[in-house]
Amino acid sequence: MQDALGQPMGPFRLMDLTGIDLSYYSARERYQNSRDPKDKLSPLVVEKFTKGEWGRKTGKGYYTYE
Repeated sequence: MQDALGQPMGPFRLMDLTGIDLSYYSARERYQNSRDPKDKLSPLVVEKFTKGEWGRKTGKGYYTYE
C-alpha cells in the first residue's frame, strides 16, 4: 500500500495502531445495522479479537511490538 498507492501505512498496520478491537466493534455494528454480506466480519479480525491480539496496546496484532 505504501509503495503502490503512496499511503503512509497499510491497512494491517493502521488496524494495529488504532486497535483491532475498535475494528471489530465497528464492523460488527455496521453488519448488525446493514445485514449486508459485504459488511460481515472478517474471520481474521474475529480471530485476533478473540485471542486478545489487539495491536500495539497489547503488544501483538498483525505485527509484534516490544
